[in-house]
Amino acid sequence: MFRVISYVLCFCAITTGYAWAEHEFKTVLRVMCYNIQHGRGMDNVVHLERTANVIKEWKPDLVALQEVDRDVRRSGKADQPKLLAEQLGMYSVFGKTIRFQGGDYGLAILSRFPILEHQMVLLPPRVQQERRGILIAKIGIPDADGKIIRFACTHLSVASQTERLTQGNRINDLLSQENEPVILAGDFNAKPTNNVIVRLLSNWKDTADPAFGKNVTPERPARIDYIFLRKKDLFEVLESRTINNTIASDHMPIFSIVLF
Repeated sequence: MFRVISYVLCFCAITTGYAWAEHEFKTVLRVMCYNIQHGRGMDNVVHLERTANVIKEWKPDLVALQEVDRDVRRSGKADQPKLLAEQLGMYSVFGKTIRFQGGDYGLAILSRFPILEHQMVLLPPRVQQERRGILIAKIGIPDADGKIIRFACTHLSVASQTERLTQGNRINDLLSQENEPVILAGDFNAKPTNNVIVRLLSNWKDTADPAFGKNVTPERPARIDYIFLRKKDLFEVLESRTINNTIASDHMPIFSIVLF
């Protein structure tokens, strides 16, 4: 809470002239998206503490995680969302997409702030190579306005463009009617020029879009991970970057600082 207040004071002092500067209260959120490959690094070792350390370094308020295990044999039957939350001092929720090796595999959300409720929605089609889903958390922000946001984490099909398009359409339908501001993050298995991303950009803005004039570090040639902000919500992107860690997973985390 104190960090949010200090950010508010700091940014209110430096943002004179911006449209949102006229609002008395603003909240800064540090958002991360990370496909953790169940904690297995590029050295083929499952090392969840290493994953936690990558996240911890950036002090995120909200984290969308993909490829997360819970009670799965290959990762030592660990409850990965619970362990990460304990190591990072955060709240967590998990959403199962498939049953795997005696446990569950899917998505997780970590939050510095209380998670008021959550839902896991399996995405169409019913028959696909690997069932996909979206985990949506309702999060209470402890600032002077008592804000509530929806933070959604997803992982789209790697096998089929048709499946990805169907899943993207379903996500748009699910999140377009939410009353609270929405942040959508995940591994979309689609490059920025892919039709899935192009269609999403009619309702969402990509926080890493260089057109916003923000601090965007060079991307890998095949960027497929995104943090999106719903266009109709009063969000501003302060910073966006790809975190240059090529050891802890086969994906690098992406990170944005968002004001609303």
